[in-house]
Amino acid sequence: MQQTIKVGWLFNNMFNLHGDRGNLLAIRAEGERRGYRVEVEQINLDTETFNPIDFDFLFCPPGEIEHFEVVAAYLEPHRKELMDYIETRPMLVTGTSVGLFGETIKRDDQSTIRGLGIIEVKTRENHVVYGDDLYYSCRYNGKEMDIIGSQIQMLDLDIKEESPFGWLKYGYGNNGETRFEGVISGKGMFTNTLGPVLVCNPWLTEEIINLIEANKNWPVWEDQRDNSLELKSLKTKIAHINKKETRLKKLGER
Repeated sequence: MQQTIKVGWLFNNMFNLHGDRGNLLAIRAEGERRGYRVEVEQINLDTETFNPIDFDFLFCPPGEIEHFEVVAAYLEPHRKELMDYIETRPMLVTGTSVGLFGETIKRDDQSTIRGLGIIEVKTRENHVVYGDDLYYSCRYNGKEMDIIGSQIQMLDLDIKEESPFGWLKYGYGNNGETRFEGVISGKGMFTNTLGPVLVCNPWLTEEIINLIEANKNWPVWEDQRDNSLELKSLKTKIAHINKKETRLKKLGER
């Protein structure tokens, strides 16, 4: 019988900015390459039986801030379950939706939205949206890796110094003032990286599937994917980035 990986896709009918559903395509492709059946279930406001523990991987794409209050109200009863979930299981939250899982979101009109408080981060809506390349190093599931993508920053993040997902080599990161990129909590990744990040960085996709295999007590797949083309692309992008000028503070000054 074919082994199955279950993926939960959060609020796909509301959170659909920047084409980030490509992250799910990357997870599906890597899972199927290893011989697994990958089932993707959509979780929306009319889903009556959402239980995080039913899934091996959860993904929440970027959404418009105006939808956060109603989504937070839906997820609030599952807050403790989600906190327990990310202790051992992979979850990816990208773009603006990072703010939803934080403590508060201060909007540009000075109103405040209460987040889920699953990660210790306070966010502020930007008056002007910032977009650029994003390049940083991170560690996930015990593996050091470089990550490259893009960023369209509608929210600034203030986080604890010990909790960044990555350390900037180029880009805006969480607020344009520090070297921090995103937040990591347990096995939960909360990142500004668009691209989609799992398409542009298949080494991260592989580690997510490796973690799923370990959690399910399956043998970790040893036939590694040929990433030579993606690595060449990474080097080309880095060379281009290294020639760019930025109006942000130099990383050494942050």
